[in-house]
Amino acid sequence: MLDDLKDNMQKSVEATQRSFNTIRTGRANPAILDRVTVDYYGTETPLNQLANISTP
Repeated sequence: MLDDLKDNMQKSVEATQRSFNTIRTGRANPAILDRVTVDYYGTETPLNQLANISTP
């Protein structure tokens, strides 16, 4: 049971770190759009699979 709790907490920490990694201030960052999905012929598809996203 304690191992399950540790695993769940570790997963929560990793998810939070991924969320914080998308937050950048002061410059453009294409990672902000990683979680954006669009309706593509009736299927929710991540935007980065439909287009190349880059910053100068």
